[in-house]
Amino acid sequence: WESALPDPIKLAYLPNLGRVRLRLSSKGFDKEAIIDGVNAQVTALNPLISDVFVGFEEQSSIEQIIGNQLTKLGRTLSIAESCTGGKIAENITARPGASNYFKGGLVAYAMDSKTDILKVNPQLIKGHSVVSTQVAEAMALQAQKLFKTDYAISTTGNAGPTKGEGDAEVGTVCIALASPKGVFSEELHLGNHRTKVINKAVNKAFELLQKEIFK
Repeated sequence: WESALPDPIKLAYLPNLGRVRLRLSSKGFDKEAIIDGVNAQVTALNPLISDVFVGFEEQSSIEQIIGNQLTKLGRTLSIAESCTGGKIAENITARPGASNYFKGGLVAYAMDSKTDILKVNPQLIKGHSVVSTQVAEAMALQAQKLFKTDYAISTTGNAGPTKGEGDAEVGTVCIALASPKGVFSEELHLGNHRTKVINKAVNKAFELLQKEIFK
């Protein structure tokens, strides 16, 4: 598709955290013809990237897309965060209409919060480490139960700069998603820059949720 673009139309790749913007531009003396030409190429491109397409930048963000879909489905969401420190919930509630689907969140930062408030089994933490997919899944399931929601996201990890309560290397993050169909999780290794690790984890959590609710 890119190789076949007409000469006046240029494609630019603009990478940012968690996504790449594709910018089509053109020039000429006939404004209407330029707009029609670019729009035709966008129409041709959309089916080729449908599996990774989030939306048009001026129209939507991933948080808005998730919120709109959950509202449409009549489904609810809760959050149990550790290493992301509430940033997932912050991004959700920054959007108007979040109350339609978001029931609440908990920042279970210390191990005691995970066991005492979320009721994660201490033996599970002892056997698998606090930064593990097993603990992430338990956190998600407990949040789903606590807030009585259809979906729940959880994060547990080590954003650095030093090792915390577990043995996980800096940059290790486990994210889990509980849904009406069950729970699944991923272990990620996101580098050693604290702020970037947290932001990458937040973005990945939204990606997992978006894919699940559009199945």
